Formats: sequence, C-alpha cells, structure tokens
Amino acid sequence: MSRIPLSFLRNSDIFKNQKVSPNFSFYKRLIMTHAHLTNKPIFLSLPRKFNNNNNNNTNNFYNTNNNFNLKIRTFTSEAELPFKILRFKPQTGDQKKNSAIIVLQEWWGINEQIKKHAQRIADNVKIMTVVPDLYKGKLGLSSEEAGHLMNNLDWKEASIELETLNDFLRKENSCEKIGSIGFCMGGAMSLTLASHLVSKNDPLNAVITCYGVPSNSLVDISNIAIKTPIQGHFGKEDKITGFSDPNAANSLERRLNEGVEILDVENYDIQIYRYDNEGHAFLNDEEWALNKRKELGFSGGENQEVKDLAWKRIYEFFNKYL
Repeated sequence: MSRIPLSFLRNSDIFKNQKVSPNFSFYKRLIMTHAHLTNKPIFLSLPRKFNNNNNNNTNNFYNTNNNFNLKIRTFTSEAELPFKILRFKPQTGDQKKNSAIIVLQEWWGINEQIKKHAQRIADNVKIMTVVPDLYKGKLGLSSEEAGHLMNNLDWKEASIELETLNDFLRKENSCEKIGSIGFCMGGAMSLTLASHLVSKNDPLNAVITCYGVPSNSLVDISNIAIKTPIQGHFGKEDKITGFSDPNAANSLERRLNEGVEILDVENYDIQIYRYDNEGHAFLNDEEWALNKRKELGFSGGENQEVKDLAWKRIYEFFNKYL
C-alpha cells in the first residue's frame, strides 16, 4: 500500500505545471495518475470538503480499465471514529510532540482506574495518552456485567476499529510514533492490536501488556516482536488460567521468541517480567478497583515497591521507543 504526501504529489512533474484548483476532482486526478504510473494502490486521508460521497464513513473505490485499484478512506474528525476517546496530556512539563500512547481498558470499561493509569503515564513520559471506549458507553459494575461485556466484544472488529484510531493519530495528529498499553482485557487487546498492525505492515513503535494474553484462536501473537518492541507484566500468583497466570506469561514469551527465531530477526526487544507474591491487576490503586480486587480474591497489590518497579519499567520502555 503506497502512502504518499499530497504535497509531494502536487509538486511532482505530473502536475507542477498544471493550474487547477485543489478540489476533490483535482485530488482524484492526482492520485489516480500516481497509481497508474506506479501500478500500486494508494491510501490517504482527505478532509471533509474533498469528500463528495454522502456517507463520510464509506470507503470509496475507483476502478478503471487499467490494472490498478484506488482506495480512499476519509478521516475527517475525531467524531467520526467508531468510538469516543479520552485524551490525557502531561499536567506538568512540556509534552513530547509527534507521539501518542493508546491505553486500553480492563474488562470493566472506562472507569476511574483506567483514567488514572492514562494520566499517570502521560505525566511520567510526557506523551499524550488516548483511551478509546471499546464498550461504547457501557460499563460493568459487577464481575458478571464485565464478563458479559468482554465476552460480547468482537475482538477482530475491535482490532480493526483500533486500526482506525492508529491511522487517525498518525494522520490527523501527526504522530510519528505510537505505542499501546493495556490492563487485563486491555492487555490482551494491546497485543491483538500490535499483531494486527504488524500484519498490515504498519507496526506500533512499542506495545505493553499488563496481565493479559489473547487466545491463540483469536490472534497469532508470534509476529509481534518481529517489528514491535514488547513488554509484559505478570503476577506469579495470578490465577486466571490461560489468560494471565504464569503459564500464560511463559507461553507468551515462548511464542514471541519462536516468531523472531523462525525469521532469524536480529534486532528485537522482548521483555516479560514476573512479580513475586502478586496476583491479577496488581497495579490498580483506585479505591473502587481495589475493592473489586478483594471481592474477586486477587492476592498482592499492596507492595508499593513492586508497583513502583513495574511503573519504572513501563516509563523507561516508552521513553526509549517513543
């Protein structure tokens, strides 16, 4: 897929002597000519005023009798994303430009704990964090409700929707480097997104999971470390079998290493950490979330030195790659 800046095309030999107004027809002609010469499809975002389709969310295909296809996907505003997003900027110090971190929710949804995590990360790495509402307004207040919401989430569709957020941040916010971190369900979704974007040849610059690994039936995570540095945090006393327990952490690390070994990748970064005496969601520190940990019988979560160590590793990882 060819991604070409409009400014480059407009100054190319094809059009630099053409006196035409920059309307939709102009851009259509411009990119179709480029596609004809290169025999490649081209993907770019157009502002609303250049979209002549009544449905602004529709992908438009233009086919000619030549051997190429043209695809235009329009990203016109934050309001047209498939979900609402919350932005968190550093409260002190200068914000690092051209970078963003996607923060993905626990199975509860967008609650005060995930907002606190997002603000903490923004404050400590000086990068804007963005929290997408994967449940689209719904919130689980009990484990039964949260389980129902998570089980009804279409993970493949969610990864495609998160791809649009990645595209939006890169194009509309000029973000050159994007990372992702998730907690619990969001940790597994963070890995799912990373794998999806590697397969699209548009990898994240860094990905972190905190106690969450997606099912093998949902995604092949072995491709992630080929293109994306990855970090994981797991409690050795986590009892959620196959999702975040020690066996899940070991399986994750093994599959990641197998992926880079098969392709003989030399430069990669796989960091999987285990923490003694810690159960699931041990980084939580908001009152409601702490009460839920106790209610669910999760061990640990009270050792501040362990929490500080995990957060230090997270901050250093994002600072290195973003």
